[in-house]
Amino acid sequence: MEVTANRSQLSNILQKLQTVLEKSSPLNNTENILLQTKNNKLEIIAFDQNCSARGSMDVEIIQSGAISINGRKAFDLVRSLSDEKITIRQDSDQSLVLIEDSKSSFKILGADIEEFPEINFDIPETFIQIESTILNQLIELTIFAVAKIVDPRYNLQGIYLKVDPVNGLADNENPEAEKEISLGAYFFSLISTDGHRVSVARTDQISGCLKFGDKRIFSRKSLQEIKNIFSYPESLCLGFSDTEAVVWGNDFIMILRMLEGKFPDYRKMIPDNFKHQLVLQRDLLLNTLKQMNLLAQDKYRGVIMEIEDNNIKVSINNPEMGHGHTDIPLEYFGEKLRIGFNINYLMDFLQALPDEEVYLLINDHTQPCLLKGVEHEDYLCGIMPIG
Repeated sequence: MEVTANRSQLSNILQKLQTVLEKSSPLNNTENILLQTKNNKLEIIAFDQNCSARGSMDVEIIQSGAISINGRKAFDLVRSLSDEKITIRQDSDQSLVLIEDSKSSFKILGADIEEFPEINFDIPETFIQIESTILNQLIELTIFAVAKIVDPRYNLQGIYLKVDPVNGLADNENPEAEKEISLGAYFFSLISTDGHRVSVARTDQISGCLKFGDKRIFSRKSLQEIKNIFSYPESLCLGFSDTEAVVWGNDFIMILRMLEGKFPDYRKMIPDNFKHQLVLQRDLLLNTLKQMNLLAQDKYRGVIMEIEDNNIKVSINNPEMGHGHTDIPLEYFGEKLRIGFNINYLMDFLQALPDEEVYLLINDHTQPCLLKGVEHEDYLCGIMPIG
């Protein structure tokens, strides 16, 4: 194989594939990439235990073929070159791969392409369309609440995908049937929980055709890889097979293995009604929490909110470090409230929320509370109080 490629474009593809590559894995070749000429393009493939990804780009093909090399080394060498046009070719002895421009030349050891697995990148017959910026925002608003521990009853180590009608009416006639989806008619929701909080982010800006019979759970790593590879604004397609999800855009396609198991009923952590609704400036609240976090430690993550007429007193008391408080003005007239939260749970959601204002909905210190955007009310996080 021999091709001449644009260095910046090739470097960008190789950089995106770095999150897919695994340094240590029971599978062979997960640290390597496959470069092959196909359909007048150069295709670059990487995989790990849960994901396969393929990027493609226009190149000048001097000789068709395929090579396999270490993905990290290839990226480092390509970005180290200075010319915009570079050449990649297999050396005459077949074991070395040459990467060069007009000033520099490197030869690295290639891998046996026969040992690289054959990966099926077939596109599903039914799929939905969603903008990458919207999907990445939904991921940002849910990925922080994925559990880091194993629960034998439920799979909490992933993010649950649900598509259901905006009008809230379940389609019970034939849940396995294909549904035509138009903009504004169905919610596309991502949901995550670690048992102490639940984060839900949804949008009605989807279209296409899909079956809704199966429940889908993405791994944390899979969604991180989606964010990395589809980081630029573009229209994405998302479809499913029995055990996998397929995501594709202009130049990339990904195959993601779905997690097995049952997802808990997250709705128990989101009460239908609340006694108190506060409206807070997101940046002001977040900066206050960051101040309190300076005195927090692993054993002391609790922050107290004392709410009374026109004021919230936010405080932290760490016997091993010290204590502090800050007052935040707000429009509130009602009974005095005192409630505690894990400071990380509040900060995680606020840092991902794009809104300037946030609702804080409270019943009392024993029931779940809710944070949600004022502008985007479909971005919300239910949190159990502490203390």
